[in-house]
Amino acid sequence: MSPDNIPPKFLSIEFHTRFFPDLLLNRLRPEKEEGVSFPPSVYTEATIALAICGVLTAIGMPSAISEGSIIGWIIGGIGVAGILALFILSMKSGLEEPPSYDDFLMGIFFFFISLGISAGIFNGALKHSLPLGITGSLAGLIVGYVLGIFAGLYMQYLGWTAVLLNMLAGISIVGMVIVDLVLLFG
Repeated sequence: MSPDNIPPKFLSIEFHTRFFPDLLLNRLRPEKEEGVSFPPSVYTEATIALAICGVLTAIGMPSAISEGSIIGWIIGGIGVAGILALFILSMKSGLEEPPSYDDFLMGIFFFFISLGISAGIFNGALKHSLPLGITGSLAGLIVGYVLGIFAGLYMQYLGWTAVLLNMLAGISIVGMVIVDLVLLFG
């Protein structure tokens, strides 16, 4: 963590009025790649291995479960074991350094905010109540803000997997916005 990026206490006003907004603005205009940094070859190789293990699992498990295929169990088992091994190795690499705001995961943070707002909109649409939707969205925004800060910081313990989850979280925000628009205007 850089000396000028030492955060004040989380429950202080300074954290939420100065430090965190400055962090968000600086992260939205990044000088370096966002997220936990790992050697590119490890990240690429691990991502390819994860995809291969996912394909093995998707091919083997359906036939293993529905037909009791021994070959399906072997192929699916290799895929599941590979996925578990990759996640364990990823978390092991994430434990080498403590999480810092220098590597804060913005996609994860904004995902939790969007999820909170979407939950309020969904609840209001389900009950056909605009006031309930507005108050639920405001409550979801506050809860998502707090949870998003912790998740954006502590999900760095997942290692290189956190980078993948950060990207997926960013993509899923687009889907949540589309669903919210359908619920509001549909």
